[in-house]
Amino acid sequence: MIEGGKISYKQMILLVFVSRIIGWIAFLPVILASPANQDVWIDCLMAAPIHLIVALPVYLLFKKFPNQTLYEYSQAITGKIGQWVVGILYIWFFIHMAALNLSNFSEFFTTIIMPETPSLFFVITLTLVSAYAAHKGIEVLGRLSEFIAPIIMIALIGVVLLLVKDMDLKELTPILEKGIYPSILTGLSPVAQTVEIIGLAIIFPFINDRQKIKKVYIFTPLLLGLFLFILTISVIALLGDDLAKSLTYPFYSIVRLVHVGNFLERIEAIHVAVWILGMFIKTAFYYYLIVLGLAQLFHLKDYKPLILPTGTIIVSLSNVLGQSIVELREFISFNIYTWYTLFFILFIPSLLLLTATIRKKGERSR
Repeated sequence: MIEGGKISYKQMILLVFVSRIIGWIAFLPVILASPANQDVWIDCLMAAPIHLIVALPVYLLFKKFPNQTLYEYSQAITGKIGQWVVGILYIWFFIHMAALNLSNFSEFFTTIIMPETPSLFFVITLTLVSAYAAHKGIEVLGRLSEFIAPIIMIALIGVVLLLVKDMDLKELTPILEKGIYPSILTGLSPVAQTVEIIGLAIIFPFINDRQKIKKVYIFTPLLLGLFLFILTISVIALLGDDLAKSLTYPFYSIVRLVHVGNFLERIEAIHVAVWILGMFIKTAFYYYLIVLGLAQLFHLKDYKPLILPTGTIIVSLSNVLGQSIVELREFISFNIYTWYTLFFILFIPSLLLLTATIRKKGERSR
C-alpha cells in the first residue's frame, strides 16, 4: 500500500469536522438555500439524517472492500477502464474543490483583511503549507485535526456564549412558514457541501481499528449537524434572515459584534486565525486525496513526487476561478453546487454499490 500511516476513528471524525465546519464559518451558504427564510435552523436539523442516507453507499462499499480505497475497488467492480473513468472523475473533483477552497480563501483576505495584497500571494502561501502537510501523510493530518478541532469548537462556542444576551429568538419565527417539505429539501444543502463524505471512501482503509468505522459513519453527521445548528441559529437570531442573506460572511459579521464592557472587543482577529488553521487542514486534506488517487491510478510506489506538480495545477485553476467572482457565486449556489456534488458523493457510489452487488463483488458477496 502506498500509504502506510494509520489514524484513529476519532481523528477521522475530527478531520472531516474541521474540513467541513471551516467552510460554514466563512460563508454559511445554507441560509441562501431555498426557501431561504427564518426556518433555515430547522433545515439544519434535517441535515444529520439526510447525511446518514447520502453516506450509506460509501459505508456499505467499505464493508465490501475494507482494505481498498475507492480508487482501488472501482477496478474490482468495473474493470480497468471503469477504474480510469472513476479515478479521473474523482481526481478532477478534488482538484476542483481544492481550487475553489483557495479561491474562497484569497477572496476573504483581499475583500476583508488585506485588500491591497495580490490574491495570488494568499493562494500560493496556503498551497505550500498544505503541500507540506500532504507530504507528511494521513497520520500528520489526523494529529493536526486532533489539535485544531478543539480550538475551533471552543472558539465557536465562546463567540456564541458572548452573544447570547443580544439574540432575539423572535427572529426564528414563524416556524415552518412554507411547510415541512422545503425544509427537508434545504437539508440537502449542507450535506451536499460535505464533499468529505467521498473522502471517507478513500481514507477508511487507513483507520487503525476497523470495528470503529460505524462510529465514524454515525457520529460525524451528528457533530457537524450540532455545530451547523449552533452557527445558523446564532446568525439568524442576531441578524435576522434578510440581513444574514445579504452578507457575504455572516458569521464573521456577528463575531465583530462581540463587546463585553471595555476590555473584550474586536476579537475578529482571533476568529480569522482560527479560520486560517481550518482552511489549512481542509486544503491539505483535498491535496492528499488528489495525490494519493493519482499514485494509485498510475500504480506508483509513492505519491510524494506528485505533490509539487499537483500544486501547480491547483493554483492555476484557482487563479482562473477567482477571476469571475459573480460566476463563482453562481456556481456555489444551491441550484448548481448541490447537484454537482451529489453526483460525486451519492450517484457514483450508489452506482458502484449496485454494480458490486449485481456482480457479487466484495467480501460479503463471496
